[in-house]
Amino acid sequence: MCYVEWRRLEENLRDNTTINFLLNDNIKTEVERWRQILRRVLDVILFLGERGLAFRGDSHLIGDPKNGIFLVIMELIGHYDSILHDHLEKVKASQQSHKRMQAHYLSNDIQNEFIQCCADKVTNVILDEREKCKYFSMIVDATSNTAHIEQNVFILRYVLQDKLTGKYEVKERFLEFVDYNKKTGEDIANIITSTLQKHKIPLMCCRGQGYDNGSNIKGSVKGAQARILQHYPLATYSPCACHSLNLCGAQAAECCTQVITFFGIVQKLYNIFSSSPQRWEI
Repeated sequence: MCYVEWRRLEENLRDNTTINFLLNDNIKTEVERWRQILRRVLDVILFLGERGLAFRGDSHLIGDPKNGIFLVIMELIGHYDSILHDHLEKVKASQQSHKRMQAHYLSNDIQNEFIQCCADKVTNVILDEREKCKYFSMIVDATSNTAHIEQNVFILRYVLQDKLTGKYEVKERFLEFVDYNKKTGEDIANIITSTLQKHKIPLMCCRGQGYDNGSNIKGSVKGAQARILQHYPLATYSPCACHSLNLCGAQAAECCTQVITFFGIVQKLYNIFSSSPQRWEI
């Protein structure tokens, strides 16, 4: 009896038909299937992210016409791809039966995780470029978004040598959005310093600061630029030229009564015609 079992085991090992082999083969097949699905998910995320398109709609259900661009593109690819088609059908059946799948990698959370992974990868490339160049300048500006949250935009500028041509090019790279509502020069200087430290960017290598002309920024004593210059005197401050020109133009226009009257009349004429479709046709 033992001899028979031993011979059977030997045949199974030779023919790769043991239970362990079959289980491992099923695991490999399942791993490859999920790898193919995740590649398609990532490709769609990269496609939408590069073009700045919105991912989500009013619904998260497969087949719903209001489920957003991400799921619509996944459904479109599924028409020509059997792997994704089968996966979407399973997800759709799960949603219709209200049975939760263990994982389907199409949820909003998964989209956010993939987007964050892509953002981290891009940020690392930017930081590597900056490190090769060593010296840099920074541009920081703030504005409120649609949610009325003050967002600070951090941009790095540096000169990078092209490996193929050997030419030097000025690169301007977006680094990060930082939500920050405080307005004093000290607070702004602190958020600038802490953000650069978070990315391990040494301020001692900064050779330029670019901000707007607000008094909390440009102040020679308590302004953000002055506080940074106290510790890093080579980080020269350059005010926004366009902001200066706009302020000059606005102040110059307000000094001329004729200009104020002219533009006031133009504004009133526009209001009259734009408020009525019949008058607008004229």
